[in-house]
Amino acid sequence: MIRLATKNDIDRIWQLRLETSALLKERHIDQWQYHKPEKSTILNDIALQEFYVYEKDGIIIGMIAIKKGIEHTYDVIFDGAWGYDEPYMTIHRLAVKKEYLGQKVSEKLMAFAHELALKSNIEYIRIDTHEDNKNAQRLFTSLGYVLRGMILLEEDHPGDRRRLAYDIKL
Repeated sequence: MIRLATKNDIDRIWQLRLETSALLKERHIDQWQYHKPEKSTILNDIALQEFYVYEKDGIIIGMIAIKKGIEHTYDVIFDGAWGYDEPYMTIHRLAVKKEYLGQKVSEKLMAFAHELALKSNIEYIRIDTHEDNKNAQRLFTSLGYVLRGMILLEEDHPGDRRRLAYDIKL
């Protein structure tokens, strides 16, 4: 079941974040290897009712932030252009518990994001990932997302700030 996260979920969400960081490190991907995303960021997403968890048998097996409004790191795109200039939602912090990888949890979370956007009368979504995160890239393109170029994360972001930028018109 996919549902809005609550503050009571933060310890289990944080555990999934740490597990995901370890998995990305194991795969030699410089994403989630530092202090970001921070616990305060996730708590803020929860407070804004923009953070969702996929729960199965009382276990949080996946998570996703579905953000409304402008994502300022997307203001400038390099080596390309966004496909559309209209209101959009942004997907961040997509993660699945390691033992549930390959069980379509990511696809279900993304489908949920698409449905939520359409219910909000928004037909456009943007997302990004590290250029070494081939699994995320395959997921996005399999769902119809188009690679549009590259964005840079905030200047205070440690490590590699470059991210591949994708979008989809629903």
